[in-house]
Amino acid sequence: MEILGIGPLEALFIILIALIAVGPKDIGKAARSAGRLLNELYRSEAWQNLSEASRNIRALPNRLAREAALEELAQVKREMEQGVSAGFDQLKDIDLAPEARSKPNDSSKIAKSSSPKE
Repeated sequence: MEILGIGPLEALFIILIALIAVGPKDIGKAARSAGRLLNELYRSEAWQNLSEASRNIRALPNRLAREAALEELAQVKREMEQGVSAGFDQLKDIDLAPEARSKPNDSSKIAKSSSPKE
Protein backbone atom coordinates (compact mmCIF):
# COMPACT_ATOMS: atom_id res chain seq x y z
CA MET A 1 0.00 0.00 0.00
CA GLU A 2 1.48 3.31 -1.07
CA ILE A 3 0.37 6.82 -0.18
CA LEU A 4 1.71 9.58 -2.41
CA GLY A 5 4.21 7.12 -3.85
CA ILE A 6 5.72 6.39 -0.42
CA GLY A 7 5.55 2.88 0.95
CA PRO A 8 5.18 2.01 4.65
CA LEU A 9 8.90 1.34 5.19
CA GLU A 10 9.84 4.61 3.54
CA ALA A 11 7.32 6.51 5.69
CA LEU A 12 8.72 4.88 8.83
CA PHE A 13 12.24 5.84 7.76
CA ILE A 14 11.17 9.48 7.17
CA ILE A 15 9.50 9.62 10.59
CA LEU A 16 12.61 8.15 12.24
CA ILE A 17 14.89 10.68 10.52
CA ALA A 18 12.53 13.54 11.50
CA LEU A 19 12.48 12.33 15.10
CA ILE A 20 16.26 12.26 15.22
CA ALA A 21 16.67 15.62 13.44
CA VAL A 22 13.98 17.61 15.27
CA GLY A 23 13.74 15.78 18.55
CA PRO A 24 10.72 14.28 20.31
CA LYS A 25 9.70 17.58 21.94
CA ASP A 26 9.35 19.67 18.78
CA ILE A 27 8.12 16.95 16.40
CA GLY A 28 4.46 18.10 16.72
CA LYS A 29 5.34 21.71 15.96
CA ALA A 30 7.49 20.66 12.98
CA ALA A 31 4.70 18.43 11.64
CA ARG A 32 2.18 21.31 11.87
CA SER A 33 4.61 23.62 10.06
CA ALA A 34 5.20 21.01 7.36
CA GLY A 35 1.42 20.52 7.00
CA ARG A 36 0.83 24.26 6.61
CA LEU A 37 3.65 24.50 4.09
CA LEU A 38 2.19 21.62 2.02
CA ASN A 39 -1.30 23.14 2.25
CA GLU A 40 -0.02 26.47 0.92
CA LEU A 41 1.93 24.66 -1.78
CA TYR A 42 -1.10 22.65 -2.97
CA ARG A 43 -3.30 25.75 -3.05
CA SER A 44 -0.75 27.87 -4.91
CA GLU A 45 -1.21 28.82 -8.54
CA ALA A 46 2.21 27.42 -9.43
CA TRP A 47 1.21 23.96 -8.12
CA GLN A 48 -2.06 24.08 -10.06
CA ASN A 49 -0.18 25.00 -13.24
CA LEU A 50 2.28 22.18 -12.63
CA SER A 51 -0.57 19.70 -12.03
CA GLU A 52 -2.35 20.80 -15.19
CA ALA A 53 0.84 20.49 -17.24
CA SER A 54 1.41 17.03 -15.79
CA ARG A 55 -2.15 15.95 -16.72
CA ASN A 56 -1.67 17.30 -20.24
CA ILE A 57 1.60 15.42 -20.65
CA ARG A 58 0.03 12.17 -19.39
CA ALA A 59 -2.92 12.62 -21.78
CA LEU A 60 -0.72 13.57 -24.75
CA PRO A 61 -0.20 10.05 -26.17
CA ASN A 62 -3.95 9.35 -26.14
CA ARG A 63 -4.73 12.71 -27.73
CA LEU A 64 -2.11 12.19 -30.45
CA ALA A 65 -3.44 8.71 -31.18
CA ARG A 66 -7.00 10.09 -31.41
CA GLU A 67 -5.88 12.87 -33.78
CA ALA A 68 -3.93 10.39 -35.91
CA ALA A 69 -6.98 8.15 -36.11
CA LEU A 70 -9.11 11.13 -37.12
CA GLU A 71 -6.64 12.08 -39.84
CA GLU A 72 -6.59 8.47 -41.05
CA LEU A 73 -10.40 8.36 -41.09
CA ALA A 74 -10.50 11.63 -43.02
CA GLN A 75 -8.08 10.17 -45.58
CA VAL A 76 -10.22 7.03 -45.94
CA LYS A 77 -13.33 9.21 -46.34
CA ARG A 78 -11.65 11.23 -49.10
CA GLU A 79 -10.62 8.03 -50.88
CA MET A 80 -14.15 6.62 -50.59
CA GLU A 81 -15.68 9.85 -51.94
CA GLN A 82 -13.26 9.81 -54.87
CA GLY A 83 -14.09 6.17 -55.57
CA VAL A 84 -17.83 6.82 -55.44
CA SER A 85 -17.62 9.86 -57.69
CA ALA A 86 -15.47 7.92 -60.15
CA GLY A 87 -18.04 5.11 -60.10
CA PHE A 88 -20.84 7.57 -60.82
CA ASP A 89 -18.82 9.04 -63.66
CA GLN A 90 -18.37 5.56 -65.13
CA LEU A 91 -22.11 4.89 -64.80
CA LYS A 92 -22.88 8.09 -66.69
CA ASP A 93 -20.56 7.03 -69.50
CA ILE A 94 -22.16 3.59 -69.92
CA ASP A 95 -24.38 3.43 -72.99
CA LEU A 96 -27.49 1.33 -72.58
CA ALA A 97 -27.67 -1.67 -74.85
CA PRO A 98 -29.70 -1.00 -78.02
CA GLU A 99 -32.25 -3.72 -77.21
CA ALA A 100 -33.03 -2.06 -73.86
CA ARG A 101 -33.89 1.19 -75.66
CA SER A 102 -36.05 -0.50 -78.33
CA LYS A 103 -38.34 -2.43 -75.92
CA PRO A 104 -41.56 -0.65 -75.03
CA ASN A 105 -42.12 0.31 -71.45
CA ASP A 106 -44.18 -2.44 -69.78
CA SER A 107 -45.11 -0.22 -66.84
CA SER A 108 -47.90 1.44 -68.84
CA LYS A 109 -49.53 -1.97 -69.45
CA ILE A 110 -49.32 -2.78 -65.77
CA ALA A 111 -50.85 0.57 -64.83
CA LYS A 112 -53.76 0.05 -67.27
CA SER A 113 -54.44 -3.50 -66.07
CA SER A 114 -54.45 -2.53 -62.40
CA SER A 115 -56.89 0.36 -62.83
CA PRO A 116 -60.44 -0.43 -61.59
CA LYS A 117 -62.85 -1.51 -64.28
CA GLU A 118 -66.16 0.20 -64.52
